Amino acid sequence: MKSVTIPATGERFDLDQPGAVAAWNRALNQRYGMENLRQHPSRMVRWIEARRRRRIAALVPPFERALDLGAEDGSLTSAWATKGETVVLLDVDPAMLRGSGRCAVAADAAHVPLASGSLDVVVLSAILEHVVDPEATVREAARVLRKGGRLVAYVPWDEAVVSAKRWARRLRFGLGKLHSGLAPGHLRVFDRASLRELFVAVGRDVRVRLDPFSFGYYVEATV
Repeated sequence: MKSVTIPATGERFDLDQPGAVAAWNRALNQRYGMENLRQHPSRMVRWIEARRRRRIAALVPPFERALDLGAEDGSLTSAWATKGETVVLLDVDPAMLRGSGRCAVAADAAHVPLASGSLDVVVLSAILEHVVDPEATVREAARVLRKGGRLVAYVPWDEAVVSAKRWARRLRFGLGKLHSGLAPGHLRVFDRASLRELFVAVGRDVRVRLDPFSFGYYVEATV
């Protein structure tokens, strides 16, 4: 049984119970959603978040049909997609998808309710560290892609993030609502080797790049 707790409230969730994953994500989004980064009081945090968005946008190739897996409110989608393309937003928390203005599906990332080979691109930004089964999530992302389709992922460099927050607090550098230590909701910590292994299992031409300035790994893979 995998049990997790929301630090700010002490709420506890047993993730193998029906509905627990969605409830846990809803509680996380209410406390630690992406809005905290986009409108963070620290200019440095906002700069890091903006850099992450630019890096992801640069990796997404031209497409007709795409999926933003773990999309939250779809705000990141706007960094790499225009209104003229077909983009499906998927998030386990239906409340996050309301008002996105795009096709939205509330579902578990390990069970994507879309046809095999139906998409050109799948973007997984800051999701793999949150899901119960990252291997199943990546397999599903690859399944819904056409042959030659592209997987694009971002995963936080947690080791460096934790260290940077520790030093920032020692130097009395304001971090606002950022949680000390490992971010709430992170179930697994990845490095370059583990990410490569994860994507090689479903794709080819796998590239894993570390960008220390946005504290994250960027992955590209072709299926």
